[in-house]
Amino acid sequence: MVERISFYGEDRLSPELAETVSRAVEEGTGEASVRLEAAAREATGAPYVLSVSNSGTALHLAMCALDLKRGDKVICSVNAFPNVPESVRHFDAEPIFVDCDPFSYNIAPDKLEEALEKNQSKKLRAVIVNHMAGLPAEMERIHALAKAYDVEVIEDATDAPAARYRGAPIGNLEDTLMTVLSVGNKIDNRFDAGLLLTGHPECYERGALLRNHALVPGSKTVEYLYDVVDIGCQFRLDEYSSLYAELLFAKREAEMQRRKEIAEIYFRELKGTEHLRLPLRHEDHSYYYYIVEVDRNRDVFARRLAERGIETALHYVPLHSTRYYKTKYEIKLFDYPWAMGAYQRVLSLPNRPDLSDEEILRVCEAVREIDAEHI
Repeated sequence: MVERISFYGEDRLSPELAETVSRAVEEGTGEASVRLEAAAREATGAPYVLSVSNSGTALHLAMCALDLKRGDKVICSVNAFPNVPESVRHFDAEPIFVDCDPFSYNIAPDKLEEALEKNQSKKLRAVIVNHMAGLPAEMERIHALAKAYDVEVIEDATDAPAARYRGAPIGNLEDTLMTVLSVGNKIDNRFDAGLLLTGHPECYERGALLRNHALVPGSKTVEYLYDVVDIGCQFRLDEYSSLYAELLFAKREAEMQRRKEIAEIYFRELKGTEHLRLPLRHEDHSYYYYIVEVDRNRDVFARRLAERGIETALHYVPLHSTRYYKTKYEIKLFDYPWAMGAYQRVLSLPNRPDLSDEEILRVCEAVREIDAEHI
């Protein structure tokens, strides 16, 4: 039987986590979420941090803090995870899709400028910028465009949790209204937590209010009375999940460095393959995903890797090609040709930080063998 190398890892509780949670149960809960938020402030330089249940709710809370309303418009890349536009649609607001750059897979600034020019109105509220695969988008140009067209910038750094942009941690850019970080994994559903970072006290205060059903004390003398002052939701991160999030957040720098080491192995071992295009090399790239492009028959290539016990993934299915958005907005598939072209070729190779050099070399050997016989 071929030993399997999974993309997201096996479903097991680490001894470190088991011990931490067991101790917390015995000693009683503390303030893990408070400590997590303090750690995020120190690591990123963001003045204000809110911990929430996952990165999707963090983005939803960002829209709440923005006070998004029906009919408002928010621009986003068509190459993003579904939680980006759905956080907009939940307010009956409209996502405006923009094509991605064919090399970085991030939102293309030239296409963004076209969308900003075309959609000028008071209803255009913000641009959500996701950083694909750990490579930060071209934020200087994006901020300049946002300033020129008077819209806010919100960063979704779910795929770049420890990345830096020109030396500064993601989440510490003064022209960004809010930044979403993930602590965990939004795909495998074993554990997730999110952080909402901002330098704006009004966003923090509104987010803090709406994170807990917009509840406020109803009396200064009677503790159990409360009032509801707005429409919020339960976005808070529970105490035991906060304990796990603390552990993972402390490892983020080390895990980023390990992913970079794995990327270097891939670059070295896969150099010269006939049918693959390797990712961009960039000093700010943290290689949260290692995405290659297969020049033809991508799905066949992936199946042959699976036959050798190597699991791969795809980041991402272009949003306009999914049934809801294609039908809702009557979008044609090749309205976004760069995203569609990449979608037909991209393949993410395993690069979990717990994988050994030997396991990565095994992946490389399989890739080279399949590449040599690929038609």
